Amino acid sequence: MPDVEIVVNKDFEGPSILELTDIIPGIEDAIKVDWSNSPDEIAAILHFPSSKFILYVRDFTVRDHTVSSLGLFIKEEPIAARAWSVLAVPKEYDWRNFCKQNEHGPSTRNILLKLAADSLRKGNRPAVADLIEPLFLGGVSVIDIDVLLRLKGRQR
Repeated sequence: MPDVEIVVNKDFEGPSILELTDIIPGIEDAIKVDWSNSPDEIAAILHFPSSKFILYVRDFTVRDHTVSSLGLFIKEEPIAARAWSVLAVPKEYDWRNFCKQNEHGPSTRNILLKLAADSLRKGNRPAVADLIEPLFLGGVSVIDIDVLLRLKGRQR
């Protein structure tokens, strides 16, 4: 897998990886490309495992899809910690405002998935893990996850 950095910048104007495939082997520096996460782009980047790429995407949605498609990790530690606080710490409950303020930031759905996965990897069974299925498969809005979490807490 190539070394990949993803930058959200809707104004970036540069070549796509498909336009550069013939010259990539000769490029030693980081290769900056406009990225839309198409199947052809994904196939192309995988042909250059020793190259360093900086992928410029238009928005956080494309960034999240790219992270998933390439099997990368979400690097949102500060925002994930803040999400957990406003969701689960009683003195800081403010999930709905967090979702509204984060509208143009990283996907709150993916942040919740990251929180659950990180906790499960540590051997814990967090209440937020039980919310993943309704969120991803049940059609529950991410903005209502705080209500489900509190209801789950009362069922004990």
